Amino acid sequence: MQLKVKGMWTATKRLADGSVTYYAYAWKGGPLIAKGAGADTDKARADLERILCLPETMAKLAAARDAQTIRPAPSVAFVEGLVVAFLKSTEFAKLKAGTQKDYRRYIDAFRAEFGDWRVALFEDPRIAQDLAEWRDNAGGTRAGDMRMSVVSRLFGWARSRGLTTARPTDALERVYKVDRSDLIWTPDELAKLLSASPEPLRLAIRLAVETGLRRGDLIALPWSAVSDLSIRWRTSKRGKDTVIPVTPALRALLAEIPRKSPVILTSFAGRPWTGSGLDTAFGRARDRAGIKDLHWHDLRGTAVTRLAATRLTLRDIARIIGWSEARVEAIMARYVSADALAAEMLTRMSGERETQTGDKPH
Repeated sequence: MQLKVKGMWTATKRLADGSVTYYAYAWKGGPLIAKGAGADTDKARADLERILCLPETMAKLAAARDAQTIRPAPSVAFVEGLVVAFLKSTEFAKLKAGTQKDYRRYIDAFRAEFGDWRVALFEDPRIAQDLAEWRDNAGGTRAGDMRMSVVSRLFGWARSRGLTTARPTDALERVYKVDRSDLIWTPDELAKLLSASPEPLRLAIRLAVETGLRRGDLIALPWSAVSDLSIRWRTSKRGKDTVIPVTPALRALLAEIPRKSPVILTSFAGRPWTGSGLDTAFGRARDRAGIKDLHWHDLRGTAVTRLAATRLTLRDIARIIGWSEARVEAIMARYVSADALAAEMLTRMSGERETQTGDKPH
């Protein structure tokens, strides 16, 4: 046979008398499997090849590799072991597939940088200097902030299991401070976006605006969730049922959408959208429209203004969107007319007075 066993590592040594010894290891740094000797390199190699053909030698190689596959898990005293344990935990398993993918990206970067560090080192406040440098080298402020969020989640999990008392990210301020809570697509911006979008994307954008659903829920929404009066759906992020009234605008939109699949929205190929596919198509349309500072999730704020026009209460809109009433009110205060907002406030005030006094509002 030739010395081409996958993964095997070989080396030679010339002795004082000029002869050569040829060594074969199970892998680089692994145990010695066999050795051949000869007056020169060719003869030593031939001798090793002969020995490797022996059944007992191949059995020795197989046993060494089997032992390698059952190595004990790395110790949780080190970051490497802590990360491995977290990725195998039920807490990580409960995360959505997309969240798991994002976490793995950032946690792998943390393991690559600090994997051989003892976890106890992260109890020292001076570790903040090392983490800040690693955060700032992430390639962007948002990426840096995501690094800190994932590390915080990792150590929070570790503390809950008594593996450490470290809170290494507490001393570091968040670097991504953009507050998008009151950003929406204005009618003019939305019109530009829709004109730059192909029909399948245009339908998706319009449905997002009329329902306020998150992207993941939107692309999974089936026709079976739609009735004459409402759309009922269990949201993926919070696992709660939401009921969206079918307004005249939403009813007209649903009538426009062709039924090509059990799910409502389909891509250019006539199949359900994937998250990455919708993101790519949306990003290209946004670039064509010349809009830079707005994102897909800002369509939810636009949905608030649409729902406000139906005279739903703040509580109703908050329940549909999955936001607090204060956040919905902030959107309305900025983008909905003062008269409409005042009318909503008066309606609530009247209801509160009736509850407190029993009197009917005049």
